[in-house]
Amino acid sequence: MFDISIYDRHGFAVSGPVLSASELAEARETVDLLHRRALSGEDPDLAAECVFERDQPDSKRDGRSLPEDRDAVFILGDPTRFAPSLLDLLRNATLLDIVGQTHGTPDFVVHFANITSKAPSIGSGINWHRDFPNKYICPAEPLMVRTMICLDGMSEETGATQFFSGSHLPETGSGSRHRSISAACAPGAVVAIHPLVLHGGAPNASESPRRNIIVQWGAADCPLVTEMRESLTGKHVRDLKVLSS
Repeated sequence: MFDISIYDRHGFAVSGPVLSASELAEARETVDLLHRRALSGEDPDLAAECVFERDQPDSKRDGRSLPEDRDAVFILGDPTRFAPSLLDLLRNATLLDIVGQTHGTPDFVVHFANITSKAPSIGSGINWHRDFPNKYICPAEPLMVRTMICLDGMSEETGATQFFSGSHLPETGSGSRHRSISAACAPGAVVAIHPLVLHGGAPNASESPRRNIIVQWGAADCPLVTEMRESLTGKHVRDLKVLSS
C-alpha cells in the first residue's frame, strides 16, 4: 500500500487508493459545492480563503489566457472550517498510518489543510519549489510532511505533480541533476511529500478535473515559527477523532 523506503529514497511515495467509491463521490460533491459557493460570492468568508484562476498569470497556463467567461477556484484554504464532513478524510486510518511512518512516531499534529484544484482546460501549473521553509505555516525544522489525497487521481495530462527524485538528500545537491518523476496515481490515492524534495506541476490542459486535498502535518514537539494559523492548526491526531464525531 505504501512503501516508506521509496519515500526515503525519492522524497515522495504514492499509496494505493485509501478511499472507497462512496467516500470519493461524497468528497468530490463537497468540494464542488464549496467551489460553487466561493465563485458565486454568496459566502464572503469562504471566498476570502480562495485563490482564483483569474488571479493567476497566463504563464502558469503555458501562456494561455483565461477566457473571459471562465473562472475556477485554484486553492481553497481551511476547508474543514466550511465543510466539517471533510474531517472524516483527515482521520482515515491508512492516511494517518502513512503520516506516522514518515514521522517515525504517532505523535504529530495538523499545521494546515487546503484543496488545490486544477480545473479542466484552465487549471494553473505550480512552480518548482520545496515545502520547507515556507512563508505560510512553517515549523522551526523540517519535521513535517505534506500529503495529497487525490480525489480524481493524477496523470500527466491533468498536471500530475512532478518530483526531482532524491533532491531532498543533502549529498545530491541541486535538483537540476536528477530525474523528474511524475506522481501519476489512481483516484483516492495518497501522495506523501518530503519537506525538502523539489517538486512542481504542469497546468491542466485536459477536460478532466484534478482536485487534491492537501494536509501539512508536523511533529508535535516542533514549534511553528510563522504567525498564520488555521482552524485545525496544532490539532493532534487524537483531536481529529473528537472533532469529527
